[in-house]
Amino acid sequence: MSHPTKSRPPEMAAQHLDSSSKGLPKSPPPGTAGHTRNSTPARSWVGMISGKRTAGYLLAAPSLFLLLTLFLGSLVIMFSQSLRVVTFGENDIVGSWDTWGAFLASDYRLKAIGETLLISAIVTVTASIIAVPTACALHKVKSNIWRYVGLFVVFAPLMTSVIARTYGWSLILDDHGIVNSTLNAIGIPPAPLLYARPSVIIALVHIFLPFLVFPIMTSLSQFDGALREAAGDLGASRWTTFRRIVLPLITPGVLGGAQIVFALSMSSFATPSLLGGGRVSVLGTMVYSDVNNAQLPMASVTSFVMLFLALIVLALFSMAQRKLQFGSQLGVTGATTVKGVGVGAVIWLGCVFTFVLAPLVIIVVSSFSSASYGAWPIPGWSTKWYSNLLTQERLGEAVYASIYIAVWATIIVLIVGTAASMAFHRYSSRFLRGTETFSLAPMVVPKVAIGLGAFLLLHSLRVFEGVTGIILMHVVITLPFVVIVLTSALSRTDGTLNEAARDLGAGPWSAFRASTLFAIKPSIIASALFVFIISFDEVDMTVFLLAPGEQTLPVWMFTYMQKYQDPTLAALATVLILISLAIAAVAALLILKGSKNGTSAVGHIID
Repeated sequence: MSHPTKSRPPEMAAQHLDSSSKGLPKSPPPGTAGHTRNSTPARSWVGMISGKRTAGYLLAAPSLFLLLTLFLGSLVIMFSQSLRVVTFGENDIVGSWDTWGAFLASDYRLKAIGETLLISAIVTVTASIIAVPTACALHKVKSNIWRYVGLFVVFAPLMTSVIARTYGWSLILDDHGIVNSTLNAIGIPPAPLLYARPSVIIALVHIFLPFLVFPIMTSLSQFDGALREAAGDLGASRWTTFRRIVLPLITPGVLGGAQIVFALSMSSFATPSLLGGGRVSVLGTMVYSDVNNAQLPMASVTSFVMLFLALIVLALFSMAQRKLQFGSQLGVTGATTVKGVGVGAVIWLGCVFTFVLAPLVIIVVSSFSSASYGAWPIPGWSTKWYSNLLTQERLGEAVYASIYIAVWATIIVLIVGTAASMAFHRYSSRFLRGTETFSLAPMVVPKVAIGLGAFLLLHSLRVFEGVTGIILMHVVITLPFVVIVLTSALSRTDGTLNEAARDLGAGPWSAFRASTLFAIKPSIIASALFVFIISFDEVDMTVFLLAPGEQTLPVWMFTYMQKYQDPTLAALATVLILISLAIAAVAALLILKGSKNGTSAVGHIID
């Protein structure tokens, strides 16, 4: 008969054990005739510790296996490929550094390194300048509901397909788009914005802005409001208070977000390819071009150069974070007084919200245009592009493939990631700490490089090609997000509840389900939504792994946008926006539920 799984306080569990032991013979005290000295207790403790470590190793084993075979294996075979030289009509030369030398001797590729770093730096600085006042303004909003509404607006770009967002900016920045149409109306000559560096920078800032706002919001939530009040009492102006007190204390959050934005900007492929129009040469687009030209060794070298640059930049960010770590160690001495949002902050938030929502609004409006190009204002209204959408070949197959891949990737990564998070949280050893660090490594490596390496690995082994390989690689790249969210959630749980359940006779699974799983369920659901969105929208890596004749929806949109410019893509993007709003509504309910319970799913993601 199974025992009840409802947890009790540790004191009640102890009373239960004491009462159940009444009448049992007690062991004689040391030194009496009945007492014997032996090593059984020591052996039992050793066995218990060894058993716990074994349990931790077993929980972490699936994630470690995937990382070693697919992630690390991809990098190893890609490095092996970089030591080859392609000789058309003859066997390739193996074990040569000539391809590396050719890369370093190419002015074109060295300029691409400078262009990649320049665009990434401008995007990071611009996004930081926008994110800091935005996060501060949202933090001052009194109502939790309105604060979450503001966060949702900022979060909106992540809820929409990256190709759809890119298409929206192409409509805005086109020669006949809203920007140049407005300039013409006021007598200013049109500016060549599209297929140039500014269009790529603007779109990347729009896409990656949330990755900076959320960490800054987290730093502000840990900020001691009494410091601001004390500065005001001493006569400091608002600017002086912000510059001398607020900014130094939120700098760790700014650096954390900037680190992510710089890495993502440097490895971006789809947006520079579509908005650069071949005129903006960055390392990500070069990898794709090299693969199309069957220059796999050069593509491998370019991918490793991207990886080395990412590691160097991230190391510099980490050094800066360690020097400024004191800011995150300050506590809150008392309840803070939120004075509300001023007029300036309201105007600023209005401008930011307009910037964030403009591409999405333009997409929806353009989907009803009667013109077959991105004209603004639209000459007439029509729904023919929705009808045209239904006639597109293989679109249904692409939608089904994206949903199939995202669902299975979400299921697998939740199982593997939850088990790994439990191991990292409950069991301590150098091996598990190293495994936890290793599980975050896919966040550092550019997805273009992972995609190329996975293509080389799976193609050479002739296993997991096509959809199966894509699912497994999606698990690899989303595993870090699940581990971060769930380990953060587990750190907030009460471990004594699980112990009490075990003391009352519950098995390991029953105790976990009744105590821990129930406590982290909002974070698991939030992780599932986050992973599904990432997997469904993934294009930078997936484009390398699709077998001939296969397409996912983002890749279909990417290919369509390269060939055509009619509003059919706007109609499809509008449908995706509506679906994203439905998913966001579910996430909002989870957020409100978490806020009522004192723990917010968004807080877990931000941390």
